[in-house]
Amino acid sequence: MKKSWLVISAVLLGLVLTACGGNQKKEATNSSEKGAIAASQKIEISSPAPLSTLDTTQTMDKNTFTIVQHLFEGLYRFDDDSTPIPGLAKKVEISEDGLTYHFTLKDDIKWSNGEAITSQDFLYSWKKLVTPATIGPNAYLLDNVKNSYAIRNGEKSIDDIGLSAPNDKEFIVELEHAQPSFLSVVSIGWLAPQNQAYVEKQGKEYAQDSEHLIYSGPFVLTDWDAASDTWVLKKNKEYYDADKVKLEEVKVNTIKEDNTGINLYQSGELDLVRINGQYVQEYRDDPGYVTHSDVANYFLDFNKKEGTAPANVHFRKAVALAIDKEALTKSVLNDGAKPLNGLIPANLYKNPETSEDFRKFSGDYLVYDVKKAQEEWKLAQAELGNNVKLSLLVSDDENGKKISEYVQSQLQENLKGLEITISAQPKNNVNQSRKDKNYELSLSGWIAGSSELDSYFNLYVGDSAYNYGSYKNQEYDKLVLDAKTVNANNIDKQFEDYKKAETILLNDDAAQVPIYQSASNYLINPKIKGISYHLYGDYFNLRTAYLAE
Repeated sequence: MKKSWLVISAVLLGLVLTACGGNQKKEATNSSEKGAIAASQKIEISSPAPLSTLDTTQTMDKNTFTIVQHLFEGLYRFDDDSTPIPGLAKKVEISEDGLTYHFTLKDDIKWSNGEAITSQDFLYSWKKLVTPATIGPNAYLLDNVKNSYAIRNGEKSIDDIGLSAPNDKEFIVELEHAQPSFLSVVSIGWLAPQNQAYVEKQGKEYAQDSEHLIYSGPFVLTDWDAASDTWVLKKNKEYYDADKVKLEEVKVNTIKEDNTGINLYQSGELDLVRINGQYVQEYRDDPGYVTHSDVANYFLDFNKKEGTAPANVHFRKAVALAIDKEALTKSVLNDGAKPLNGLIPANLYKNPETSEDFRKFSGDYLVYDVKKAQEEWKLAQAELGNNVKLSLLVSDDENGKKISEYVQSQLQENLKGLEITISAQPKNNVNQSRKDKNYELSLSGWIAGSSELDSYFNLYVGDSAYNYGSYKNQEYDKLVLDAKTVNANNIDKQFEDYKKAETILLNDDAAQVPIYQSASNYLINPKIKGISYHLYGDYFNLRTAYLAE
């Protein structure tokens, strides 16, 4: 027997969109507020950074994914409550053992150029994601697909993958182990379709600008190339649900400085701008103020290159214990962010049987303790010398500046003999520098793309494309692999595996320093209704948004 599911909600059981702080003006809600629709449906919003690649198999950062989720729709998408629901798929039949997903596509789906979207487009893009020659940074997300892990490691042919498209409307996925959160993973742009004939015709120019892309989502892109600070979203007339899309045009401007964005918002030139820090306190009574918690981990990372200070475990533990996270979130950020003492942020995933959040289950690690930090520092100095000088890589926006200066002050004050210099770079450059392992210490963030616990633990698996700091621990790797494979369908054993892995990663090896769980704060034109705020994939979504009179 098979189960035919049009809506799958078990994946997100118990997840809550929590408020940030105690007296904010308005918590972001996923509501479609009613109001008379204005004659003009054109708005202008800001972005904190330019877009990186729009090749969906290569996209990495959530800022870009926010735009990707508007341009490219996959088999499933998230509804207003972050529950996976059919997108380009009409339905899915899931085998009783949870190992086979049989998707049937909608009848009326087209690319923005008018060509039909077929199951072959999914087969092509998913294979492209894991093929070694074209592999994407998120290829690990398909590790549970039959033979996919072996394929991306060059051990098997792509022809052996557990994917098939028997005809233009059917797409079949075979998993190695049951994966209750699979539809959540499928709902993100990294598994959107790509048209093979179109991609190959464009060659190296594919996804380099808006003229060398076709789109499957509610909007298309214009006026963008890799160097652009501005771009425009326009309604996709070929989108199967186009009648639900009200906005005709969304202009996007890259604005790094909060005060610049706020001034443009107040003058009516911007309809949506993200704000941080002192501006949250200043504008929390503004009618357009909106806030919500991110399922995110902002952290300090080490490049553990052999022979360097960050390769020394006592040095890493000293650094990890020397940062007062409470003071950072309350006195420096003061924007709804919360101290985080674990790899996994709160509200990512709850045990569906007990409703216990994984963060509570696993407990706290690397809690601020100056005395212990200085004990570890003395052990590190015995091996490294009394004076250590290192560079801290950070993004060049206002938040990056504030946080890096605070961390610099904490480390130099609490660990005498340690000198930290700050290297501020544009966000996209920071990502590339980390990828190239061209850093010593770095401040970075990881925001949930889905409800997968593995999406965080995978950051430190030995062969992970995101393991920029070259962390290696075979016991950790084994626990993470067991959690997502043999124990994937036993939630108690899975939680225990991940807890042991987190203990090794943080308490034993101090491979990462979790610092805080961020919050998103906006000023949004109160006349804009129907914005969705998903837990995963994007910061906000304008699919059903509209401008009221």
